[in-house]
Amino acid sequence: MKHYPSTDLKQNLGDVLAAASQQPVSITRHNKPRYVLMSIEAYEARFGNDSRRVYAAEDAPLQHVEMLEEYAAELDRD
Repeated sequence: MKHYPSTDLKQNLGDVLAAASQQPVSITRHNKPRYVLMSIEAYEARFGNDSRRVYAAEDAPLQHVEMLEEYAAELDRD
C-alpha cells in the first residue's frame, strides 16, 4: 500500500487519485496512517457483502430491541 501525507492531497490530488484507482492508499498525518482512500470498486469488492447495518434506536428492528433488552436484564442480574 502506498502512503501519502495529507498535504499531498492538496498539492498532488491527481497523483493520489490515480494511485487509489490502482490500489488502496494510506493517507498519513504526522507520519501516522489516518485514512484509506480506494476506488468504489475496491470498496464494494471488500465490503459490499457486509450484512451489518446501523440503526437509530427508534428505527431498530423489534428483534434487535428485544435482544438488547434481554442483554440489559442479564447485566442487571449480575
